[in-house]
Amino acid sequence: MKLKKVILICSIIGLHVVAYGQELTIGKGTSMISGKASFSNTGYSSANATGSTSFTELTLSPSGDYFIVDHLFVGAGLSYLGTNTNGFKTTKLGIGPEIGYAFGNQDSKLFPYINAGWNYLKSTMDFSYFGTNATNNSSANGISFGIGVIVPVKTHIGLVLEGKYNNFNYSNSNEIDNVISVNFGIVGLLF
Repeated sequence: MKLKKVILICSIIGLHVVAYGQELTIGKGTSMISGKASFSNTGYSSANATGSTSFTELTLSPSGDYFIVDHLFVGAGLSYLGTNTNGFKTTKLGIGPEIGYAFGNQDSKLFPYINAGWNYLKSTMDFSYFGTNATNNSSANGISFGIGVIVPVKTHIGLVLEGKYNNFNYSNSNEIDNVISVNFGIVGLLF
């Protein structure tokens, strides 16, 4: 229910900003630097455990992209996730390339886009909450698909709203994470 309220509020703010937005280019040679934060609900299941669980997390994701031709961009992103659930701590660091396509032209007030990527993720779990000094390090490979919109605020600055799906397969276990997230952020374009 809270997620629906956040999406509604951000949509209203986005529509307000559209009315006052200026041009934002998505042409060949443009560089795009963005910083996003996401609120996500993750479902977890493993062949080694019975049932499944879900938990909420916050992620920070900076990225850089370059338009190789009009509308088509390639780039790379980083991600950091830190959780602390009742003393059980997890830290995840990720990196990976992406490719995407942005729609619109110089007169557009919104720039919708789609993207896809591959990610490498390194995860560290701290088990000190359970009375031991043990940690567990693991890595995962995953794919991601996103759909979003850039809302121009100034000539070189816009707001970003993005929905994203990530699928991570961990190499040293049967664990698979499926993450659906809503990302909010800011983007700067250098053209």
